[in-house]
Amino acid sequence: MKLLKDDNLVSQWQSLFEDHCKKEIETVALEYPEKRSVFIDYWKIDRVDPELAELLLSQPYKAFFNAEEALKQVDVAVENKLELHFRVFNLPDTSKILIRHIRSSHLGKLMATEGLVKKRTEVRPKLKVGAFQCQKCGAIMKIEQEEDIIKEPSECYEDQGGCGRVSSFKLLSNLSEFIDSQKIEIQENPEGLRGGAQPERISVFLEDDLVGEIAPGDRVVVNGIVHSQQRRRGTFRLTAFNKTMDAVSVDSQELAFEEVEISPEDEEEILKLSKDPKIYEKMKKSIAPTIYGMDVEKDAMILQLFGGVAKEMPDGTRTRGDIHTLFVGDPGTAKSQILTYMSKLSPRSVYASGKASSAAGLTAAAVRDEFGEGQWTLEAGALVQADMGLACIDEIDKMTEQDRSSLHQAMEQQEISVAKAGISATLKSRCAMLAAANPKLG
Repeated sequence: MKLLKDDNLVSQWQSLFEDHCKKEIETVALEYPEKRSVFIDYWKIDRVDPELAELLLSQPYKAFFNAEEALKQVDVAVENKLELHFRVFNLPDTSKILIRHIRSSHLGKLMATEGLVKKRTEVRPKLKVGAFQCQKCGAIMKIEQEEDIIKEPSECYEDQGGCGRVSSFKLLSNLSEFIDSQKIEIQENPEGLRGGAQPERISVFLEDDLVGEIAPGDRVVVNGIVHSQQRRRGTFRLTAFNKTMDAVSVDSQELAFEEVEISPEDEEEILKLSKDPKIYEKMKKSIAPTIYGMDVEKDAMILQLFGGVAKEMPDGTRTRGDIHTLFVGDPGTAKSQILTYMSKLSPRSVYASGKASSAAGLTAAAVRDEFGEGQWTLEAGALVQADMGLACIDEIDKMTEQDRSSLHQAMEQQEISVAKAGISATLKSRCAMLAAANPKLG
């Protein structure tokens, strides 16, 4: 890290913080150590000092290191010395990228990517500064850790009061410094995919005060530094690397339909339509226009898309406002066509076929793989991914009775409780369900 230190940069950051961000720093200082991060809008930095803003995107490690050094020197009227993190959000559109478009040219750059949290590990302590004791003379060496693998002293350093000999060392965890860390995996939002494409995923590392806030099924925008991670096959190190991301800040997307972009022309058209007395008829005719008739069914589809009003009672219980619909009809009556059409129409929707789906795939699964380093992790299923949207399930009669009964809690309470492999969690699935089935004697 000493390679990254630049006194000119530190003074540049310091003047920016003292002149323009004093209020944000003082707010965090009052709540320290519960709050340890100063969040600053990228465009605020760009307005004041475009050169620094450019450096943030092209050489983020250097920029963040010097910014955090400068934060230590900002004079805030608090007795204790502050160790604050500097975090940036609201990056420019040129730095926003889909997971599938991340290439080697983006390594080491600050990027923003959005997706759905698929899995997460538990919060684990990570070694930041290791204290090693020499087994020959008993002196204690302090070594900063930057990699995933522990870095030990190569010899007993004389400048740290050691004997200067090559020795073996013991890690003293009570004198070492640790930081919280967590790993999440995000995958592309289902509505952004071209037909039949497999959603791609990326692992994101969270540290210190970012951990513990995110649950599987959340939609997030991660601002972070893209970097590569060494792959191994046994003891051999491979030339192909994994792409990962170090999160700088994470924004949760609470609103359901912010992915829909509306231009001023669209807005005019929407307002014009809203005054049309035949709006309801027009909407009905625009649902699967290639399928003739089915007026009653299309009525039901429209009502389901808009839904009722969810109510929060004074005692904390929630009454759902979503309408669940079951289509029953003989084979060849365009049920699947309508389901496919509806899944494309609703901005947040997931389409699944009951024959090929299991209870775990629809609700949530506890999986054990190399993502969690052999530990159990939760993986969100189709109904959790369709939160605040529409879940279309075809061939629901082909599902086993056991798998079908697992949907009841998701439909009524609109949440999924998981108690598997020592993990007990509740995930939200506030979605309307549209199912299709064949009749018994059809």
